[in-house]
Amino acid sequence: MSNQGPYGPPPGQYPPPQQYVGPQQHAGPPQQYAGPPQYPGGPQYGPPPGPPNWGPPQGRGFGFSPPPPKKKSKAVFVVVPLVVLFGAVGLFLVSAILKHNGHDTYTQPQPTATEYPTEPATTSAPATTRPTQPARTTTTTEPSTTRTTPTGPSDLDLVARNKIYRSGVMSTVNCRESGARPSSAANARKYYTNLISCLVRAWPKQVRLAGGRFVPPNLVAFSGSATSPCGGSAPSSFYCSSNRTIYMDAGSDIKYYQQYSNNSYAMAWVRAEMTDTVAHEFGHHVQNMVGILQADSNLRYEYSGDKSLEMSRRLEIQATCFGNVFMGSNRSSYRISGAFKSQLDYLHSHQGDEYGTQRDHGSRAIIPRWADAGFSTRSPRGCNTFTASPTYVR
Repeated sequence: MSNQGPYGPPPGQYPPPQQYVGPQQHAGPPQQYAGPPQYPGGPQYGPPPGPPNWGPPQGRGFGFSPPPPKKKSKAVFVVVPLVVLFGAVGLFLVSAILKHNGHDTYTQPQPTATEYPTEPATTSAPATTRPTQPARTTTTTEPSTTRTTPTGPSDLDLVARNKIYRSGVMSTVNCRESGARPSSAANARKYYTNLISCLVRAWPKQVRLAGGRFVPPNLVAFSGSATSPCGGSAPSSFYCSSNRTIYMDAGSDIKYYQQYSNNSYAMAWVRAEMTDTVAHEFGHHVQNMVGILQADSNLRYEYSGDKSLEMSRRLEIQATCFGNVFMGSNRSSYRISGAFKSQLDYLHSHQGDEYGTQRDHGSRAIIPRWADAGFSTRSPRGCNTFTASPTYVR
């Protein structure tokens, strides 16, 4: 299996170019659009921290030894008996000897360096202590062994056993829907900005518990089509992982507003569509921060045909589920009830890749199941599409 990112692709292989991650397609008033296959980027992993520094032991160091004890001379005990036993004869003999030898008396034994050393021996001591020094060389080999053993999680681990699924129930941030309506590009942007600010407050805890680094996304509101570092141009809302940016199709939302502004029930559909799309694209941003987006891209690159499309569906359906985790956690303050909730449910049941050109986003038959799982559990644990049976990600 491929393990791109910090571990690199398989030898001789190169990843496909990054492309945008588009929203779900839906039936009804909105125009339908199916984006091309997506190959988003993902976060990088740093190397493990280095080993501690090793050094010689503290203290006086190797080769230290105290000087030998000072010896007492016994010459005085020899001279006294001679004087007592031989008396004057002894003195005569001594006098004769002294006259005969002259200055040779200074050659008699004197205190030597062995008896009264002024310095410790410098030739023998190191020879006895240096053989113990190689012990330090055994410790310096330890860091090299620790640096060659680290292994990272596989792509399957990152998508199927990601820590985001164990991050718990999302707490409400008491987010309120914006009062702005998409009557103009500026007002549409106000609506998106308000919702993204809510999402930025809601997701950091889950991302950090998953081991990711939370970074707020950028926002671009456009009309017509938009280009991005992910390549190509898109006529519909999408997320680009290269610059962590959500691109919102304000032009379509403005058109819907102009068409349904006199119908409050239809306007609830427009509001639900805007909220659902922003939350879905932010779901891709969450996947990017916790490593799922890149790992899924690697797996799709490794697979082919229907299996590759299945991995794309798992990714897209999960983004919708993540978006509904947020909406379920803030259902009271955002007032997702009445006509708004009815239109949101209608949107999910008429949202699917049957309306597009290829089966890469998930069927309208199963999207409501995952949207409800996120909304009701208010936890990413209900959004693990990567361990679900293929039947539930068709």
